[in-house]
Amino acid sequence: MQDVLVPGSLFFMIGWIVWVLFSSIRRYKIARFQADVQSRLLHQLGSAENVLAYVNTPSGQKFVADLTTERVTPYERILSSTQAGIIIACFGAALLVLRSKLPFSDEAFTIFGILAVALGVGFGVAAVVSFFLSRSFGLFDRGPRS
Repeated sequence: MQDVLVPGSLFFMIGWIVWVLFSSIRRYKIARFQADVQSRLLHQLGSAENVLAYVNTPSGQKFVADLTTERVTPYERILSSTQAGIIIACFGAALLVLRSKLPFSDEAFTIFGILAVALGVGFGVAAVVSFFLSRSFGLFDRGPRS
């Protein structure tokens, strides 16, 4: 059983670490590029009067709105949490089904299956709580953060 479980777990763990690293590097480069472009634009404007005049234009308002690097609506966060919960819970359920189908050790599939189902249910509960908190805070009315 360990001959199958350890390499498979190691493969998924290394894949997850690589994905986290590359997505973090990508976000960092995008944020650095945006900051560089925005600082060049501000240096070109010069005086405070020029900045205020630019901010009153449609492109200036978009520039100010784009100063934040993260523009995620509560809907997107709740949806991604729900998706993760469903996928992980289905994976856990598949492990629990496999424990009775495969001839080797039931314990590992039971342990990992229960942990995955619990993690999926946790994501689902977090999505439900996020929905109710976002609604009570009035975040659904605002749209993306700017």
